[in-house]
Amino acid sequence: MKFDILGVGNALVDETFYVEKSFVDSTDLFFNQFKSISYQDQEDILSGLPSDIAPDVVCGGSTTNSLAATSNFGSKCAHICQLANDERGKFYEDNLKENGISSINGFYHDEVRTGRCLVFITPSSERTMGTYLGASEKLVFNPDFIEAANSSKIIFSEGYQFTSDENFSAFVKILKGTEQATKFALSLSDPGVVQTFKDRFKEVFEVRKVDYLFCNKEEATSLVGDNFVRDLSSIAVNFVVTNGAESSYVVENGSYAEIKAKKVQAIDSNGAGDIFAGAALNKIIEENSFLNACEFGNYASSKIVQEKSPRLSIDQYKMLKADY
Repeated sequence: MKFDILGVGNALVDETFYVEKSFVDSTDLFFNQFKSISYQDQEDILSGLPSDIAPDVVCGGSTTNSLAATSNFGSKCAHICQLANDERGKFYEDNLKENGISSINGFYHDEVRTGRCLVFITPSSERTMGTYLGASEKLVFNPDFIEAANSSKIIFSEGYQFTSDENFSAFVKILKGTEQATKFALSLSDPGVVQTFKDRFKEVFEVRKVDYLFCNKEEATSLVGDNFVRDLSSIAVNFVVTNGAESSYVVENGSYAEIKAKKVQAIDSNGAGDIFAGAALNKIIEENSFLNACEFGNYASSKIVQEKSPRLSIDQYKMLKADY
């Protein structure tokens, strides 16, 4: 196999701000959720920020964050994402290379900007996002994507990929062309996304069953209701449902287990689910059981919530795995 993990996801430059809840309430964003907005809407929101608040800028997107983790943990990764022909696009592609992630797509949009996500973190570590998807929601399909998928052990994507007509169409084409030998992993991403685009999730599940599903309790209940431990089994062979500071629910080939959350002082929940998935995928590639893989994901997510960033440095990823 050419790659361990092939990601298909949104390419977003994250600008993270630490603010009071009152600021988020003054906007039209959905508190502690994702909302798709225009670039001008973002500029209007930023104009209301206190002048002493500056952003932490990192290359984000849920799938990208997961790939950064699993790549730096030792897996060979590639990414299918859509960038624009601008400075943010160049910044993003350079960051992929720095983290050992191969960029598969060589097409760049000229008529739209590279995507940008404004992330607002409140003192209680809630995460509210106002996202201009830009080029990231205009993925242009290329048959080479299917070749890359069939040269990978796992194809991995995110629920956010289903919010765009172009991206969803391209992803379904990729998935339909992917051979069963390549496993399918999916992160549900956001309860609002699941609720709004439930028909698209169902369409994907009709193409094939998910081998490794990652979600939190709110996303799981949005998809299948309160009895998610039973009902997710019809969708996924293996799945994990995280629950914040409470235990996670894990089902592996029909066997149920729980993983206790590690008690830490969380300051920023942004990226916790992403590093969980990335860490677990790395252990799956190393032929650990799904339960053991999720235990590593649980450990990794307990570390990221103590950081003011959805990503660690390359050295921090390597130290985290060495210390595990």
